[in-house]
Amino acid sequence: MSTIFINIPSVSKLQWHPFTVTSSSNLEPERLSVIIKKEGSWTQKLHAVLSSPIANDHISVSVEGPYSPISMNILRYESLVMVSGGSGITPFISIIRELIYQSNIMNTSTPEILLVCVFRNSLDLTVLDLLLPICSNVSDFSNLKLRIEAYVTKEKEKPTNHEQRVIRTICFKPHPSDVPISPVLGSNSWLYLAVIISASFVAFLVLTGILQRYYIYPKDKNTFKIYSWSKRTLLHLLFMSFCIVVAATIPFLINKRSNSKAGKQINNLDLPTPTVSPSSWLHNSEIEMESLPWNSLSKATNVHYGKRPDLKKILLEINQMNVGVVASGPSGLRHEVAAICSSGLADNLHYESISFSW
Repeated sequence: MSTIFINIPSVSKLQWHPFTVTSSSNLEPERLSVIIKKEGSWTQKLHAVLSSPIANDHISVSVEGPYSPISMNILRYESLVMVSGGSGITPFISIIRELIYQSNIMNTSTPEILLVCVFRNSLDLTVLDLLLPICSNVSDFSNLKLRIEAYVTKEKEKPTNHEQRVIRTICFKPHPSDVPISPVLGSNSWLYLAVIISASFVAFLVLTGILQRYYIYPKDKNTFKIYSWSKRTLLHLLFMSFCIVVAATIPFLINKRSNSKAGKQINNLDLPTPTVSPSSWLHNSEIEMESLPWNSLSKATNVHYGKRPDLKKILLEINQMNVGVVASGPSGLRHEVAAICSSGLADNLHYESISFSW
């Protein structure tokens, strides 16, 4: 579960926005995915740019991160209950994808998964399609015991006459300025950091000694009349800043050069043709769903309309001895789940909190 900050100059040159990473580095080693919901002014502008009839063949995106909290050992539980509200489902997408990798590719024993997700409208159910990666070599996830209980609070029954929603895939062409996402100091960032600290410290001592011996002492003779402590401190700070800048610039330029070589490989990638497909949750898709893992996902999903989940009943009915409970979403939802787990009514519930605040 990680968070990255994204800046898109064509939308806003100054604004950086945090988004939860939904991809799994093991299942999708070459991809970094996020989900952006059209709510605020920035996301609405981004949607307008992407859906413009005059589509751009390139869009520049700057990324900072990823940043992640202390990772949870989810494999130690017999059962894992994930409770989400609205867009709080996004961190659970990466967890489910990682469990798919562990169960299907690594053949590791994984806990039973119960995903309880709450949405306002039925259109929000389309986010469940993203539980499975669009581009992946996973054709089956039957080894993962997954059950999804989805609740739509604002609608009493399943809609029958909604306009069909179309999911469109937009592919952008590579650009000569594109570089792969990597640490500022490269893959050996800790080694570079140690070199920067050591080199800047040694250079500072050498330059300070030269300054003291050949510039300050011949004029001042340690009387502190010409160069007081404040002036000497200012000179030391200037020398320290100079040493740090020089020591950090050299590894940065070396890493930038290696990134430019890797960027040339990006420009040679063959991209698929943009496609459109109807949403599979609200309407019958023309795709042969029996041949896709999405068929298994839809069978594992129960949708409840016009009500909210009885979290106390759901959690207390779980019989496994070691159950991990994770909540993500509004603070009220997280507090309710935490109160149930800490009430003492069940000793098998172990609550884990997820909160991304910036």
